[in-house]
Amino acid sequence: MITAGLVGAMFLLNRQLVKSRYGRLLIAARDGEDRVRFLGYDPALVKVIAYAISAGMAGLAGALFVPIVGIISPAMLGIVPSIEMIIWVAIGGRGTLVGAVVGAVAVNYAKTSFSESYPSQWVYFQGALFIIVVMIIPKGMTGLVSQFRESKLRTRLQTVFGRSIAAPATQSPAHEGVVT
Repeated sequence: MITAGLVGAMFLLNRQLVKSRYGRLLIAARDGEDRVRFLGYDPALVKVIAYAISAGMAGLAGALFVPIVGIISPAMLGIVPSIEMIIWVAIGGRGTLVGAVVGAVAVNYAKTSFSESYPSQWVYFQGALFIIVVMIIPKGMTGLVSQFRESKLRTRLQTVFGRSIAAPATQSPAHEGVVT
């Protein structure tokens, strides 16, 4: 329960951070360092602060991981856990905080369920799931939900107005809140 509470607290903290002025500056530094430098900010400092915050959160995650698992070994620091984390984000949805959390929960739930039923084939299921997500739904589960909402809204508007409505132009999440 402590871990779940701290995950929720870190999620809220990150959401507030992303929506703040610093979050907009961080997105701007990601998209165009020269523009940020021209505006008088130091992009290296912005990135160092983000790195320090993420290092603190990673340290907290490690401190919470050991009591749950019981023991940590050097094998836990290999390439496989790193790839699993990339799969979490890809399945949940890149570029969103909710996507990372949803992806981690979904993949670990599937890992638990499938590894009990199919212990030697679980890795193949995980790889196939990753390939399917990358090929078919590149924005992950959160992107699929937003596409569903968008199409449902469009269908509802077509029913009300009785004519075809073009798909709304969407703004790339990479350019939301960019400081110019």
